[in-house]
Amino acid sequence: MLALQLLLLTGGVSVELPAEAEATGTMITLGEIAQITSDDAKALEAVSAVELGYMPAPGYSRTLQRWKLEKAISITAPDVEVKWTGQTACRVSPAVEMVNATDLYETARVAVRGLFTSEEVNIKATGTIGDISVPRGAAPAVLRAGLVSHKPHPGAWSVPVRIFVDDELYQTTWIGLDVELYQELPVLLKDAPKGTVLTPSMFIVRRVRVPETTSQPLALGLLADATAIRAISAGHVVTERDVERPLAVNAGAPVWIEVVHGHIRASVLGSALGSGRIGDLVMVRIEATGKEIQATITGREQVTRELKKAR
Repeated sequence: MLALQLLLLTGGVSVELPAEAEATGTMITLGEIAQITSDDAKALEAVSAVELGYMPAPGYSRTLQRWKLEKAISITAPDVEVKWTGQTACRVSPAVEMVNATDLYETARVAVRGLFTSEEVNIKATGTIGDISVPRGAAPAVLRAGLVSHKPHPGAWSVPVRIFVDDELYQTTWIGLDVELYQELPVLLKDAPKGTVLTPSMFIVRRVRVPETTSQPLALGLLADATAIRAISAGHVVTERDVERPLAVNAGAPVWIEVVHGHIRASVLGSALGSGRIGDLVMVRIEATGKEIQATITGREQVTRELKKAR
């Protein structure tokens, strides 16, 4: 279609090439660097839109020879007659937009904070975040964080922030963050030597910083009858790696199944189809009906199944 339109172009085009020019975007077009005139609107549009290659990075420039521009026009708009004036070459520099460090940090921080729900979270930058110069586009640059992991955890994060210029990815910069997560967790009141059987009375629940570990901190209800597999010091938040938790339900053994529906609770006898510890999910069979359901282990030989309320 474009070729047919160009065949109809009869008007000439005048192109005045300056010695230096400043352009926007990530791609240089002839219309951005030269003064182009024509009585034929279609010819003017065709010549102005001729692409001349990539935009140099901020702080750099490209020198475009006129003979290369003539060749580009002959390929894109071969039927347009062009009259050249001005210089034999043009040094092109990019118009620059400054992406400030605060925006980079905020983009990364907001993305990470969004992974946490109601927990108290403090997020700080690690290292130095500098301003970044990018080519100025038709619209301001857009920042988007691309998280490598969507699993919330305390400690160090490295977040890629992508910078888009005119909807094209121009650059990716990595922002370092340190996440401090605070929760109400049980804290050991006194030292517990290896082999100690833990009881709830040995703990106090406090607001503490969640340790930077891949091991999950244990809630107070999960610590009953757990045995320390290493010496644990007072003030420590006990995690799965610190203890060996006994099985609360054994496969084939009888269990009491508590069914909860709103404020209504009912207990029936059943049998466990698998083994597990408090907090684990396990399949159980209701003795009276033979129906198999999944329930949460809530105590020794005790499981609970919560039914969703109908909307």
